[in-house]
Amino acid sequence: MKKFILLAILLTFGINVVYAGEDQLNLDSEGKYQKQVMQVGFRILNANQIEKRMMFYYNNTKSVNAVCYSTRRIDVYKGLLPFLDNDDELAGIMSHEIAHGLDFSEGLIRRWGMAFKPKKYEEKADKKAVDLMVNAGYNPVALIIALNKITDEPSWFEASSTHPIGSERLVYIYEYIYAKYPAYLVDNEFKNNLYYQNFLLNTKKQRELIRKKYSEKAYVPVDNKSKK
Repeated sequence: MKKFILLAILLTFGINVVYAGEDQLNLDSEGKYQKQVMQVGFRILNANQIEKRMMFYYNNTKSVNAVCYSTRRIDVYKGLLPFLDNDDELAGIMSHEIAHGLDFSEGLIRRWGMAFKPKKYEEKADKKAVDLMVNAGYNPVALIIALNKITDEPSWFEASSTHPIGSERLVYIYEYIYAKYPAYLVDNEFKNNLYYQNFLLNTKKQRELIRKKYSEKAYVPVDNKSKK
């Protein structure tokens, strides 16, 4: 309970976390990462016509993470980048954080909702990230790949976790793509990707249920836009 109260306070008052002992950005060796983070972030904002200012920073904290603060500042940590192989994967993680930034912009009530029902808003951000990626020209399958590398797989009884279980996230993201942007799965540039193949290996039953669920309204996709 104390954890959620602290989180609620941080969300309400927009307090940024300062990491003790954090090194200054070395522009010679790390400036390229700052540029990469900014370029991906602003491409997502512009392509989606997001009229909310957000800030993007490469943070050389070694944690495998990215964070959106309630000030709509998004930090991509140094420890995350070795897990990402391309801009599509980075865009997936950043789109998730941008989705949180959009919720932060909705005001105090929304922020409290995020604090006390975090799993609900994590799922919402995952699905919104898919839309943001598609609109910006990124392949949403890359979000599945990125999260398969970094998300935890805690016990179902891990009630204190603020995020859904990793395998659960991967499946509902896949279903969202299947239902709304199926052409990315039909003509899948990542079909031979090691991490995507691992996802397919571990979700055979879930994907079969998804196919049955949508079988009555199945159609042959002609592009990567949702069916109207």
